[in-house]
This record gives sequence, C-alpha cells and structure tokens, in this order.
Amino acid sequence: GLMTLVSVSLVENPKWGRRPLLLVGTGGMTLTLFALSALFAGGAEAINQVAVILCVVLYVGFYQIGFGPITWLILSEVFPLNVRAAALSVGTLANFASNLLVTFVFEAERQSVGESALFAQFGLIALGALAFENALVPETRGLSLEEIEANLRGDDVE
Repeated sequence: GLMTLVSVSLVENPKWGRRPLLLVGTGGMTLTLFALSALFAGGAEAINQVAVILCVVLYVGFYQIGFGPITWLILSEVFPLNVRAAALSVGTLANFASNLLVTFVFEAERQSVGESALFAQFGLIALGALAFENALVPETRGLSLEEIEANLRGDDVE
C-alpha cells in the first residue's frame, strides 16, 4: 500500500520516472533476498526473527515501489498497438505463472536445499531481473506511445 503510493507520486516526477523506480525497487528486492539468505545461513534455529521480519517488510516495500506497479505500466507502453493486447496477455500469463510456480515449489525447495540456499536462489533470479532491466528497459516517462515505439525500433524521434 504505502510504498505503492510513493511510487505513484514519483512515476511522473522528472527526477525519478519509471526506469529508476524499477531499478531501485528490484535492487532493493535483490539485496533483501541476499540478506535473508545470509540470515538463514546459520540455520533457522538461530535466526534473528526481528531481522527476518525487517527484511520481509523491506522486500515488500521495494516490490511496491518498483516491480509491482511499474512492470504493469511499462508493459502497457512498450508494445506496438497491433500486438499490444496479445503481448499484455502473454506478459500477464508469464507473471501469474511465475507466481504460481513459486507457490508450488517454495516449500519443497525449502525442505530440499534449506532457507539460505532458497533465498540465495531467489536473489540470483532478482539479480538477473535487475541486469535485464538495466540493459533493456527504457525510460518511457513523458513519451507518447508513438515515440516509445519509434525509440524501441531505433528510429530517430524529433
């Protein structure tokens, strides 16, 4: 909730925009996942519960700043009009399928590899997402859909 409102207030801000919010959010998610991995490295019995709760709250906050809301906004902007509906459908399916996969495998993975390795695995996935966003996701704030499409095609926009 609260962090989504922060994101909404900054998404059109010239000092922020979509891409920086996405990078900060995913970067924070990545750090909190690796922090959880480190916290669980000594075993679940010796865990600092306050630190775990803090990491989880921070993870949710970073998700609400970037990956949660900004993903949907960028998805709605980057696809050409002739494929936008189908592309959004595929993006939505991939999102929900990923969520379902995590739901189904989380407990089995936790029992199989332990909490530390599980959160490290999620941290590596988040790190991959961060690298992808940094390399390939454009800033779209202030651009029309036509300008975004032209930029992605590599056309010069006047």
